[in-house]
Amino acid sequence: MVIASIDIGTNTVRLLIARKKGPCTFEFLLQKSRIARLGEGFLPQKILKPQAIQRTLEILKEYLRLIVDFNVDKTVAVATSATREALNKDELLKEAEKLGLNIRVIDGDEEAELTHLGIMYFLNGRVKGKRWAAFDLGGGSTEFMFSCGKNLKEAFSLPIGVVKLLEKHIKEDPPQEGELVKAGDDFIGILHERIKAKDNIDFIVANAGTTTTLAAIDLKLVNYDYRAVEGYILKKSVIESILKNMVKMDSKHRLMRYSILEKGREDVIVVGAYILKRVLEFFGKDYLIATNGSLREGVIIKEFCSG
Repeated sequence: MVIASIDIGTNTVRLLIARKKGPCTFEFLLQKSRIARLGEGFLPQKILKPQAIQRTLEILKEYLRLIVDFNVDKTVAVATSATREALNKDELLKEAEKLGLNIRVIDGDEEAELTHLGIMYFLNGRVKGKRWAAFDLGGGSTEFMFSCGKNLKEAFSLPIGVVKLLEKHIKEDPPQEGELVKAGDDFIGILHERIKAKDNIDFIVANAGTTTTLAAIDLKLVNYDYRAVEGYILKKSVIESILKNMVKMDSKHRLMRYSILEKGREDVIVVGAYILKRVLEFFGKDYLIATNGSLREGVIIKEFCSG
């Protein structure tokens, strides 16, 4: 059985096509990620812009062609922060239906739970007997998950992400230090309202584009290799070093300097790197473990892991 999942986020639209090989074993046939910036200019009106909807639909058309090419038996598509908050979400959903794609809008708690499933699929034996936290720094929201071994103890979603922070706080290119500090204070303030810093965590795991891109930069990858990035130890000192270099150049030159940097991520990567640094400081850790496990894998596991 060949299955596909599509994750429509605030910044990125991601596709996974996999073949089910056992009750909960999959062979990944294709992984794609394209930046649509669906959440462009979203706040304060909470309206999806026509051009952002159109960019997203064009990517969905491309993905649907690939789904046909791979003879996919079933496709599950979910949408997250920007779509669930949008007052005009039906404009996107109805146009997608015309393409033959039914999109399910999920709430933040379900997004966190599904993301945890995706992360667990990759972590496997690393978590045995460990207390660990994971977070998914997205464009419009950020999901935090706290676990003991394989058991999820707490999960929640914060309505803040790198695109929202960029548009709210960053007016200069490259960003000024004070702008980044305001963005970081905003994020940590919202996090602190939900939890106090936990000192009983053995390690922190992070996924999403900021984390995996920084890991790829540190690995000096020319082309993205998820096997190399998976489980990579990304030190806070490395994040700070990359960030120090990135803030010396504008978005255009940043894209030229880092060949691994996906077009459309050259502006948010600086905000994202700064937030990673602040989250590590919040939890008193000096490194994180990068993973490719994410919502799109979690969707497949939830839908198709059965006897």
